[in-house]
Amino acid sequence: MLHLEALQCHFTWGLSSNHVTLLKLQNELLDICPDESNPWRGHIYNLLGFLQTRLGHADEALIYFSSASEALRGPELLVNYSDLAWLHYERGEPDRSKEYLDHTTERDHPSERHHTTETERDHPTDPSEELLLPEVLAEKAWTLMKFGPQKLEATELFERALEEQPERVEWRSSQAIALMSAHRHHLTGVPPEVLLKVQRAHEEDPGNMYLSVEYLSQRVKRGEQVEEEEVAALMPRIIESAHSSYSGLRLALSYYSLTDALDVGIVWAEEALEKHPDSRYVKCCAALCYKWRVLFKKDGASKRHLVEKCVALLKEVISLYPDSCFRKEIDLAKVYALSNHSLADAELLYSELLLRDLEPTSKQILYNSYAKFLYFQMNDLYTSTQYHMMAAEIPVDSNCRSNSIQTLQKIKTRRDYDPGLRAQVDDFLLRTPEI
Repeated sequence: MLHLEALQCHFTWGLSSNHVTLLKLQNELLDICPDESNPWRGHIYNLLGFLQTRLGHADEALIYFSSASEALRGPELLVNYSDLAWLHYERGEPDRSKEYLDHTTERDHPSERHHTTETERDHPTDPSEELLLPEVLAEKAWTLMKFGPQKLEATELFERALEEQPERVEWRSSQAIALMSAHRHHLTGVPPEVLLKVQRAHEEDPGNMYLSVEYLSQRVKRGEQVEEEEVAALMPRIIESAHSSYSGLRLALSYYSLTDALDVGIVWAEEALEKHPDSRYVKCCAALCYKWRVLFKKDGASKRHLVEKCVALLKEVISLYPDSCFRKEIDLAKVYALSNHSLADAELLYSELLLRDLEPTSKQILYNSYAKFLYFQMNDLYTSTQYHMMAAEIPVDSNCRSNSIQTLQKIKTRRDYDPGLRAQVDDFLLRTPEI
Protein backbone atom coordinates (compact mmCIF):
# COMPACT_ATOMS: atom_id res chain seq x y z
CA MET A 1 0.00 0.00 0.00
CA LEU A 2 2.87 2.35 0.84
CA HIS A 3 4.32 2.01 -2.67
CA LEU A 4 0.89 2.60 -4.22
CA GLU A 5 0.45 5.84 -2.28
CA ALA A 6 3.70 7.11 -3.79
CA LEU A 7 2.48 6.65 -7.37
CA GLN A 8 1.38 9.60 -9.49
CA CYS A 9 -2.00 8.68 -10.97
CA HIS A 10 -5.73 9.34 -10.79
CA PHE A 11 -6.02 7.41 -7.52
CA THR A 12 -3.55 9.72 -5.72
CA TRP A 13 -4.34 13.13 -7.23
CA GLY A 14 -7.13 13.97 -4.80
CA LEU A 15 -9.85 14.10 -7.45
CA SER A 16 -13.46 14.75 -6.49
CA SER A 17 -15.51 11.69 -5.60
CA ASN A 18 -18.82 13.57 -5.74
CA HIS A 19 -21.28 11.25 -7.48
CA VAL A 20 -22.95 13.99 -9.51
CA THR A 21 -19.57 15.32 -10.64
CA LEU A 22 -18.41 11.85 -11.67
CA LEU A 23 -21.52 11.19 -13.77
CA LYS A 24 -21.36 14.61 -15.42
CA LEU A 25 -17.68 14.19 -16.26
CA GLN A 26 -18.26 10.69 -17.60
CA ASN A 27 -20.80 12.04 -20.07
CA GLU A 28 -18.46 14.87 -21.07
CA LEU A 29 -15.68 12.38 -21.82
CA LEU A 30 -17.96 10.07 -23.78
CA ASP A 31 -19.07 13.06 -25.88
CA ILE A 32 -15.49 13.66 -27.00
CA CYS A 33 -15.80 10.53 -29.18
CA PRO A 34 -12.02 10.30 -29.59
CA ASP A 35 -10.62 8.87 -32.81
CA GLU A 36 -7.06 7.71 -33.39
CA SER A 37 -5.93 11.20 -34.36
CA ASN A 38 -6.87 12.64 -30.96
CA PRO A 39 -3.64 13.10 -28.95
CA TRP A 40 -5.60 12.78 -25.70
CA ARG A 41 -7.30 9.48 -26.58
CA GLY A 42 -5.32 7.40 -24.09
CA HIS A 43 -5.76 9.97 -21.35
CA ILE A 44 -9.52 10.01 -21.97
CA TYR A 45 -9.64 6.23 -21.52
CA ASN A 46 -7.52 6.47 -18.36
CA LEU A 47 -9.86 9.01 -16.79
CA LEU A 48 -12.95 7.06 -17.86
CA GLY A 49 -11.42 4.01 -16.21
CA PHE A 50 -10.87 5.88 -12.97
CA LEU A 51 -14.42 7.28 -13.02
CA GLN A 52 -15.76 3.75 -13.40
CA THR A 53 -13.85 2.60 -10.31
CA ARG A 54 -15.41 5.40 -8.26
CA LEU A 55 -18.85 4.64 -9.67
CA GLY A 56 -18.44 1.03 -8.57
CA HIS A 57 -17.88 -0.60 -11.96
CA ALA A 58 -14.48 -2.30 -11.70
CA ASP A 59 -14.93 -4.55 -14.76
CA GLU A 60 -15.79 -1.58 -16.99
CA ALA A 61 -12.83 0.28 -15.50
CA LEU A 62 -10.47 -2.50 -16.56
CA ILE A 63 -11.79 -2.31 -20.13
CA TYR A 64 -11.08 1.44 -20.31
CA PHE A 65 -7.63 1.11 -18.72
CA SER A 66 -6.79 -1.64 -21.23
CA SER A 67 -7.88 0.63 -24.10
CA ALA A 68 -5.60 3.32 -22.68
CA SER A 69 -2.70 0.84 -22.61
CA GLU A 70 -3.17 0.25 -26.33
CA ALA A 71 -3.40 3.97 -27.16
CA LEU A 72 -0.42 5.21 -25.12
CA ARG A 73 3.28 4.85 -25.83
CA GLY A 74 6.55 5.14 -23.92
CA PRO A 75 6.56 7.36 -20.82
CA GLU A 76 2.85 8.09 -21.37
CA LEU A 77 2.15 4.59 -20.02
CA LEU A 78 3.42 5.45 -16.53
CA VAL A 79 0.11 6.85 -15.27
CA ASN A 80 -1.79 4.00 -16.92
CA TYR A 81 0.34 1.32 -15.22
CA SER A 82 -0.02 3.14 -11.90
CA ASP A 83 -3.79 3.21 -12.34
CA LEU A 84 -3.82 -0.50 -13.12
CA ALA A 85 -1.70 -1.24 -10.04
CA TRP A 86 -4.31 0.55 -7.95
CA LEU A 87 -7.25 -1.08 -9.70
CA HIS A 88 -5.96 -4.61 -9.10
CA TYR A 89 -5.14 -3.73 -5.49
CA GLU A 90 -8.72 -2.57 -4.94
CA ARG A 91 -10.01 -5.73 -6.65
CA GLY A 92 -8.07 -7.86 -4.16
CA GLU A 93 -5.52 -9.05 -6.75
CA PRO A 94 -2.14 -8.29 -5.11
CA ASP A 95 -0.04 -10.28 -7.58
CA ARG A 96 -1.45 -8.43 -10.60
CA SER A 97 -1.09 -5.17 -8.71
CA LYS A 98 2.59 -5.89 -8.07
CA GLU A 99 3.16 -6.66 -11.75
CA TYR A 100 1.99 -3.18 -12.72
CA LEU A 101 3.83 -1.65 -9.79
CA ASP A 102 7.02 -3.20 -11.16
CA HIS A 103 6.19 -1.79 -14.61
CA THR A 104 6.06 1.71 -13.12
CA THR A 105 9.58 1.42 -11.72
CA GLU A 106 10.81 0.27 -15.13
CA ARG A 107 9.17 3.24 -16.87
CA ASP A 108 9.98 5.98 -14.37
CA HIS A 109 13.56 7.21 -14.61
CA PRO A 110 13.57 10.63 -12.95
CA SER A 111 17.32 10.58 -12.58
CA GLU A 112 17.57 11.09 -16.32
CA ARG A 113 16.25 14.62 -15.91
CA HIS A 114 19.34 16.80 -16.03
CA HIS A 115 18.06 20.27 -15.17
CA THR A 116 15.60 22.21 -13.06
CA THR A 117 13.04 24.12 -15.10
CA GLU A 118 12.38 27.84 -14.73
CA THR A 119 8.89 27.21 -13.36
CA GLU A 120 10.25 24.86 -10.70
CA ARG A 121 12.80 27.46 -9.62
CA ASP A 122 10.14 30.17 -9.34
CA HIS A 123 7.46 27.95 -7.80
CA PRO A 124 8.85 25.22 -5.50
CA THR A 125 6.75 22.07 -5.75
CA ASP A 126 5.69 19.29 -3.47
CA PRO A 127 8.70 16.94 -3.00
CA SER A 128 6.64 14.04 -4.36
CA GLU A 129 6.26 15.95 -7.65
CA GLU A 130 9.77 17.33 -8.06
CA LEU A 131 11.03 14.68 -10.48
CA LEU A 132 7.90 13.97 -12.48
CA LEU A 133 8.31 13.19 -16.14
CA PRO A 134 6.77 15.82 -18.44
CA GLU A 135 4.30 13.23 -19.78
CA VAL A 136 3.04 12.67 -16.23
CA LEU A 137 2.84 16.41 -15.59
CA ALA A 138 0.83 16.86 -18.79
CA GLU A 139 -1.62 14.06 -18.01
CA LYS A 140 -2.15 15.35 -14.48
CA ALA A 141 -2.71 18.85 -15.90
CA TRP A 142 -5.18 17.60 -18.50
CA THR A 143 -7.05 15.65 -15.81
CA LEU A 144 -7.25 18.59 -13.40
CA MET A 145 -8.67 20.71 -16.25
CA LYS A 146 -11.79 18.58 -16.03
CA PHE A 147 -12.33 19.50 -12.37
CA GLY A 148 -13.39 23.16 -12.21
CA PRO A 149 -11.57 24.55 -9.15
CA GLN A 150 -8.20 23.15 -10.26
CA LYS A 151 -7.80 24.78 -13.67
CA LEU A 152 -5.08 27.22 -12.59
CA GLU A 153 -3.08 24.40 -11.03
CA ALA A 154 -3.43 22.60 -14.35
CA THR A 155 -1.97 25.55 -16.26
CA GLU A 156 1.09 25.56 -13.97
CA LEU A 157 1.65 21.85 -14.53
CA PHE A 158 1.40 22.34 -18.29
CA GLU A 159 3.99 25.13 -18.01
CA ARG A 160 6.43 22.77 -16.29
CA ALA A 161 5.85 20.09 -18.91
CA LEU A 162 6.27 22.57 -21.79
CA GLU A 163 9.57 23.84 -20.46
CA GLU A 164 10.93 20.34 -21.00
CA GLN A 165 9.12 19.60 -24.27
CA PRO A 166 8.08 22.93 -25.86
CA GLU A 167 7.28 21.22 -29.15
CA ARG A 168 4.19 19.46 -27.72
CA VAL A 169 1.49 21.49 -29.45
CA GLU A 170 -1.40 19.68 -27.77
CA TRP A 171 -0.04 20.58 -24.33
CA ARG A 172 0.21 24.26 -25.22
CA SER A 173 -3.30 24.31 -26.70
CA SER A 174 -4.77 22.62 -23.63
CA GLN A 175 -2.95 25.06 -21.36
CA ALA A 176 -4.46 27.97 -23.31
CA ILE A 177 -7.95 26.45 -23.06
CA ALA A 178 -7.52 25.94 -19.31
CA LEU A 179 -6.39 29.56 -18.89
CA MET A 180 -9.43 30.87 -20.77
CA SER A 181 -11.73 28.62 -18.78
CA ALA A 182 -10.25 29.86 -15.50
CA HIS A 183 -11.05 33.45 -16.57
CA ARG A 184 -14.41 32.70 -18.19
CA HIS A 185 -16.35 35.08 -15.94
CA HIS A 186 -14.26 38.09 -17.03
CA LEU A 187 -16.62 40.09 -19.24
CA THR A 188 -13.70 41.88 -20.94
CA GLY A 189 -11.81 38.69 -21.70
CA VAL A 190 -8.59 37.25 -20.33
CA PRO A 191 -5.68 39.44 -19.14
CA PRO A 192 -3.18 40.55 -21.84
CA GLU A 193 -0.47 38.12 -20.73
CA VAL A 194 -2.93 35.23 -21.00
CA LEU A 195 -4.10 36.37 -24.43
CA LEU A 196 -0.49 36.20 -25.64
CA LYS A 197 -0.31 32.56 -24.56
CA VAL A 198 -3.62 31.87 -26.29
CA GLN A 199 -2.44 33.59 -29.47
CA ARG A 200 0.77 31.55 -29.54
CA ALA A 201 -1.14 28.31 -29.00
CA HIS A 202 -3.58 29.25 -31.77
CA GLU A 203 -0.75 30.02 -34.20
CA GLU A 204 0.98 26.70 -33.45
CA ASP A 205 -2.24 24.66 -33.62
CA PRO A 206 -4.40 26.27 -36.36
CA GLY A 207 -6.31 23.05 -36.96
CA ASN A 208 -7.73 23.06 -33.44
CA MET A 209 -11.24 24.42 -34.06
CA TYR A 210 -12.10 24.49 -30.36
CA LEU A 211 -9.13 26.75 -29.66
CA SER A 212 -9.78 28.85 -32.78
CA VAL A 213 -13.32 29.74 -31.73
CA GLU A 214 -12.25 30.43 -28.15
CA TYR A 215 -9.59 32.80 -29.46
CA LEU A 216 -12.14 34.67 -31.60
CA SER A 217 -14.46 35.01 -28.60
CA GLN A 218 -11.66 36.47 -26.49
CA ARG A 219 -10.93 39.05 -29.18
CA VAL A 220 -14.61 40.07 -29.26
CA LYS A 221 -14.73 40.38 -25.47
CA ARG A 222 -11.73 42.70 -25.59
CA GLY A 223 -13.60 44.99 -27.97
CA GLU A 224 -11.81 43.97 -31.16
CA GLN A 225 -13.74 44.02 -34.42
CA VAL A 226 -13.83 40.46 -35.75
CA GLU A 227 -15.04 39.97 -39.30
CA GLU A 228 -18.02 37.63 -39.71
CA GLU A 229 -16.07 35.76 -42.35
CA GLU A 230 -13.51 34.62 -39.78
CA VAL A 231 -15.91 32.45 -37.81
CA ALA A 232 -17.93 31.53 -40.92
CA ALA A 233 -14.75 30.10 -42.44
CA LEU A 234 -14.36 27.76 -39.47
CA MET A 235 -17.94 26.48 -39.44
CA PRO A 236 -17.76 23.85 -42.24
CA ARG A 237 -14.90 22.07 -40.44
CA ILE A 238 -16.70 22.38 -37.11
CA ILE A 239 -19.91 20.93 -38.58
CA GLU A 240 -17.97 18.04 -40.11
CA SER A 241 -16.88 16.80 -36.67
CA ALA A 242 -19.71 18.35 -34.64
CA HIS A 243 -20.55 15.01 -32.98
CA SER A 244 -17.40 15.45 -30.86
CA SER A 245 -17.30 17.98 -28.03
CA TYR A 246 -13.76 18.81 -29.19
CA SER A 247 -15.21 20.11 -32.47
CA GLY A 248 -15.88 23.56 -31.03
CA LEU A 249 -19.61 23.51 -31.92
CA ARG A 250 -20.84 24.69 -28.53
CA LEU A 251 -18.26 27.47 -28.46
CA ALA A 252 -19.18 28.54 -31.99
CA LEU A 253 -22.87 28.81 -31.05
CA SER A 254 -21.85 30.70 -27.91
CA TYR A 255 -19.85 33.06 -30.13
CA TYR A 256 -23.00 33.85 -32.12
CA SER A 257 -24.77 34.57 -28.84
CA LEU A 258 -21.92 36.86 -27.79
CA THR A 259 -22.17 38.78 -31.08
CA ASP A 260 -26.00 38.94 -31.01
CA ALA A 261 -26.30 36.72 -34.07
CA LEU A 262 -28.25 33.79 -32.63
CA ASP A 263 -30.38 33.42 -35.76
CA VAL A 264 -27.17 32.64 -37.66
CA GLY A 265 -26.23 30.25 -34.87
CA ILE A 266 -29.54 28.42 -35.25
CA VAL A 267 -28.90 27.94 -38.98
CA TRP A 268 -25.58 26.27 -38.17
CA ALA A 269 -27.16 24.24 -35.35
CA GLU A 270 -29.74 22.90 -37.78
CA GLU A 271 -27.01 22.02 -40.27
CA ALA A 272 -25.16 20.12 -37.53
CA LEU A 273 -28.37 18.25 -36.64
CA GLU A 274 -28.85 17.31 -40.29
CA LYS A 275 -25.25 16.12 -40.59
CA HIS A 276 -25.27 14.18 -37.29
CA PRO A 277 -28.92 13.22 -36.62
CA ASP A 278 -28.01 10.59 -34.01
CA SER A 279 -25.52 12.63 -32.00
CA ARG A 280 -26.73 13.46 -28.51
CA TYR A 281 -23.98 16.08 -28.17
CA VAL A 282 -25.17 17.94 -31.28
CA LYS A 283 -28.74 17.84 -29.95
CA CYS A 284 -27.49 19.23 -26.64
CA CYS A 285 -25.70 22.12 -28.38
CA ALA A 286 -28.71 22.86 -30.57
CA ALA A 287 -31.01 22.89 -27.53
CA LEU A 288 -28.69 25.38 -25.86
CA CYS A 289 -28.72 27.66 -28.91
CA TYR A 290 -32.52 27.58 -29.12
CA LYS A 291 -32.75 28.28 -25.38
CA TRP A 292 -30.57 31.38 -25.74
CA ARG A 293 -32.67 32.53 -28.69
CA VAL A 294 -35.97 32.06 -26.83
CA LEU A 295 -34.91 33.59 -23.52
CA PHE A 296 -32.60 36.39 -24.60
CA LYS A 297 -34.31 37.76 -27.71
CA LYS A 298 -37.94 38.69 -27.22
CA ASP A 299 -39.97 38.95 -30.42
CA GLY A 300 -43.50 37.91 -29.44
CA ALA A 301 -45.65 35.39 -31.24
CA SER A 302 -43.24 35.00 -34.13
CA LYS A 303 -40.99 32.86 -31.98
CA ARG A 304 -43.61 30.26 -31.04
CA HIS A 305 -42.04 27.77 -33.45
CA LEU A 306 -38.67 28.43 -31.78
CA VAL A 307 -40.16 27.70 -28.36
CA GLU A 308 -41.69 24.46 -29.60
CA LYS A 309 -38.40 23.37 -31.17
CA CYS A 310 -36.52 24.31 -28.01
CA VAL A 311 -38.89 22.36 -25.77
CA ALA A 312 -38.72 19.30 -28.03
CA LEU A 313 -34.90 19.37 -28.08
CA LEU A 314 -34.60 19.87 -24.33
CA LYS A 315 -36.94 16.96 -23.64
CA GLU A 316 -34.93 14.72 -25.94
CA VAL A 317 -31.61 15.82 -24.42
CA ILE A 318 -32.95 15.12 -20.91
CA SER A 319 -33.79 11.58 -22.02
CA LEU A 320 -30.31 11.15 -23.55
CA TYR A 321 -28.47 12.28 -20.41
CA PRO A 322 -30.54 10.62 -17.66
CA ASP A 323 -27.70 10.73 -15.12
CA SER A 324 -26.70 14.37 -15.60
CA CYS A 325 -29.71 16.26 -16.94
CA PHE A 326 -30.52 18.49 -13.95
CA ARG A 327 -29.42 21.75 -15.56
CA LYS A 328 -31.34 20.90 -18.72
CA GLU A 329 -34.46 20.37 -16.61
CA ILE A 330 -33.93 23.82 -15.10
CA ASP A 331 -33.54 25.18 -18.64
CA LEU A 332 -36.80 23.53 -19.66
CA ALA A 333 -38.62 25.07 -16.69
CA LYS A 334 -37.23 28.50 -17.63
CA VAL A 335 -38.35 28.12 -21.24
CA TYR A 336 -41.82 27.09 -20.09
CA ALA A 337 -41.99 30.10 -17.77
CA LEU A 338 -40.22 32.96 -19.50
CA SER A 339 -41.73 32.26 -22.89
CA ASN A 340 -45.20 32.00 -21.31
CA HIS A 341 -45.34 28.65 -23.10
CA SER A 342 -46.98 27.04 -20.11
CA LEU A 343 -46.79 28.35 -16.56
CA ALA A 344 -48.58 25.22 -15.36
CA ASP A 345 -45.89 23.03 -16.96
CA ALA A 346 -43.18 25.17 -15.36
CA GLU A 347 -44.83 24.91 -11.93
CA LEU A 348 -45.20 21.15 -12.30
CA LEU A 349 -41.56 20.66 -13.30
CA TYR A 350 -40.30 22.86 -10.46
CA SER A 351 -42.51 20.92 -8.02
CA GLU A 352 -41.01 17.62 -9.19
CA LEU A 353 -37.46 18.96 -8.87
CA LEU A 354 -38.14 20.28 -5.35
CA LEU A 355 -39.08 16.76 -4.23
CA ARG A 356 -35.71 15.32 -5.29
CA ASP A 357 -32.81 14.57 -2.99
CA LEU A 358 -30.28 16.91 -4.59
CA GLU A 359 -26.70 17.76 -3.66
CA PRO A 360 -26.11 21.29 -2.24
CA THR A 361 -24.95 22.91 -5.50
CA SER A 362 -27.99 21.65 -7.40
CA LYS A 363 -30.32 22.68 -4.58
CA GLN A 364 -28.89 26.19 -4.69
CA ILE A 365 -29.43 26.44 -8.45
CA LEU A 366 -32.99 25.15 -8.08
CA TYR A 367 -33.93 27.47 -5.22
CA ASN A 368 -32.53 30.52 -7.03
CA SER A 369 -34.32 29.66 -10.28
CA TYR A 370 -37.61 28.88 -8.54
CA ALA A 371 -37.41 32.12 -6.56
CA LYS A 372 -37.19 34.10 -9.80
CA PHE A 373 -40.10 32.15 -11.28
CA LEU A 374 -42.26 32.86 -8.24
CA TYR A 375 -41.53 36.57 -8.37
CA PHE A 376 -41.58 37.32 -12.09
CA GLN A 377 -44.19 34.86 -13.32
CA MET A 378 -46.36 34.15 -10.26
CA ASN A 379 -46.14 37.58 -8.53
CA ASP A 380 -45.46 35.85 -5.21
CA LEU A 381 -42.91 38.07 -3.47
CA TYR A 382 -43.15 36.40 -0.05
CA THR A 383 -42.49 32.81 -1.19
CA SER A 384 -39.90 34.02 -3.69
CA THR A 385 -38.02 35.70 -0.86
CA GLN A 386 -38.08 32.51 1.21
CA TYR A 387 -36.46 30.58 -1.64
CA HIS A 388 -33.82 33.27 -2.17
CA MET A 389 -32.94 32.89 1.51
CA MET A 390 -32.82 29.11 1.14
CA ALA A 391 -30.42 29.49 -1.82
CA ALA A 392 -28.20 31.98 0.03
CA GLU A 393 -28.14 29.77 3.12
CA ILE A 394 -26.34 26.97 1.27
CA PRO A 395 -22.58 27.53 1.83
CA VAL A 396 -21.53 27.09 -1.80
CA ASP A 397 -19.82 30.05 -3.47
CA SER A 398 -21.57 30.53 -6.81
CA ASN A 399 -23.25 33.03 -9.10
CA CYS A 400 -26.63 31.76 -7.90
CA ARG A 401 -25.80 32.48 -4.26
CA SER A 402 -24.47 35.94 -5.14
CA ASN A 403 -27.63 36.68 -7.15
CA SER A 404 -29.91 35.61 -4.30
CA ILE A 405 -27.99 37.71 -1.77
CA GLN A 406 -28.10 40.76 -4.07
CA THR A 407 -31.85 40.29 -4.51
CA LEU A 408 -32.34 40.04 -0.74
CA GLN A 409 -30.31 43.20 -0.21
CA LYS A 410 -32.63 45.04 -2.62
CA ILE A 411 -35.72 43.69 -0.85
CA LYS A 412 -34.36 44.93 2.48
CA THR A 413 -34.19 48.51 1.18
CA ARG A 414 -37.58 48.63 -0.59
CA ARG A 415 -39.79 50.85 1.57
CA ASP A 416 -42.92 49.83 -0.36
CA TYR A 417 -42.51 46.20 0.72
CA ASP A 418 -44.00 44.65 3.86
CA PRO A 419 -41.99 45.82 6.93
CA GLY A 420 -42.18 42.35 8.47
CA LEU A 421 -40.66 40.76 5.36
CA ARG A 422 -37.93 43.39 5.21
CA ALA A 423 -37.08 42.80 8.88
CA GLN A 424 -36.91 39.04 8.27
CA VAL A 425 -34.54 39.57 5.34
CA ASP A 426 -32.41 42.03 7.33
CA ASP A 427 -32.05 39.52 10.17
CA PHE A 428 -31.20 36.75 7.71
CA LEU A 429 -28.47 38.79 5.99
CA LEU A 430 -26.90 39.68 9.35
CA ARG A 431 -26.69 35.97 10.19
CA THR A 432 -25.47 34.83 6.77
CA PRO A 433 -21.67 34.77 6.41
CA GLU A 434 -19.81 35.63 3.24
CA ILE A 435 -17.92 32.81 1.55
